[in-house]
Amino acid sequence: MRRLGVHFDEDGLDLIDGDIQREAATLASAIPALRADLPRVVAALPTSPSRVYLVGCGDSLDGGIAARYAWERMMPVPVEAVPAMTFITSVLDGAPDGALVVALSQSGKVSRVIEAVRGARTRGLSTATITASPSSPLAHEPADANWVISFDKVGAVPGTTSHLLGTAALYELGCALADATEARDQRRAELDGLGELVERTIAACEGPADVQAQAMDRASPVLALGYGPTISSARYTVRKLLELTQLLALWQETEEYAHDEYSLVEARFRVIQFCPPDRGARRSAEVAAYLKRLGVHLSVVCDRLEAESYGSIADVVYPVPTCPAFLAPLAYSIPGQLMSLATARRVGGSLYGMAEQVHREDGDPQIYESEIAP
Repeated sequence: MRRLGVHFDEDGLDLIDGDIQREAATLASAIPALRADLPRVVAALPTSPSRVYLVGCGDSLDGGIAARYAWERMMPVPVEAVPAMTFITSVLDGAPDGALVVALSQSGKVSRVIEAVRGARTRGLSTATITASPSSPLAHEPADANWVISFDKVGAVPGTTSHLLGTAALYELGCALADATEARDQRRAELDGLGELVERTIAACEGPADVQAQAMDRASPVLALGYGPTISSARYTVRKLLELTQLLALWQETEEYAHDEYSLVEARFRVIQFCPPDRGARRSAEVAAYLKRLGVHLSVVCDRLEAESYGSIADVVYPVPTCPAFLAPLAYSIPGQLMSLATARRVGGSLYGMAEQVHREDGDPQIYESEIAP
């Protein structure tokens, strides 16, 4: 029987809160440091790869999903974000000569990510690793470039600052590999403002997160919808809920929801919809209206200028400060952090489900100690 409703030691939740609150300052200081270190990293990498694979698991894969679109707008090559196991089993053999594999793991211990790097090198592909742990296996795994970014975790808690920092590192690496153009320089200027954007987003979204937490309970499944780069925000939001509360939560691409989950969604659902102000905005508004007809509790994450238009449809609106589309996946991930933390304070749970013995015993080993294929 699952031990649900376990209440956290408040110190653990306070650590997560502190991690969220340090994001803005951490990113403001990290961006210049990342950029200063990149000439060394890119010197060993191809300037014109035939294809790029951004490989990771969990939060790191979400970073790749967000960064993939930014890279493709700066580099004239196809870029793909690939789960590490899918890469090693199904993508690697068909990867073209001259491809570049970028493997991100904050801990540097994830077996499948290490395996992906080894497989890529066996195929003769160029490889770069990114980790925040200088003593980790990934930091010492043979690769064309090993990049260790400076970051200290506040404890064994689900990643918040680490997710934004890892994603920002991917963005910066894409900028460094791209040709020096006005568009590339504009992306870098936008990254310079990331710390301030994060600070303003937290301030704007803390209140709505507290309101949404009041509607969360264990009888109500959670569905997160996003598209394009904000698929990463939807995935990440679901993961934080799973890691902190063990609520039943799933994600889906916005349009695919209409073909799939629509068949079972009804009033007991809590739906979080990510609605950036791009060419999908009208469709997002249509889907939101249909969701409301189903009677769900609807939360919308949108640009603050669109907040009023969703006010009559959504139960909760997260008014994200207007930002470049390039940075939207990072800003739109913050409501999920805040909401998951507020929900954990209300309904309980345990970090990574470790209130259960089997999760305590098997959680880390199945990720970090899994056999790496030769």
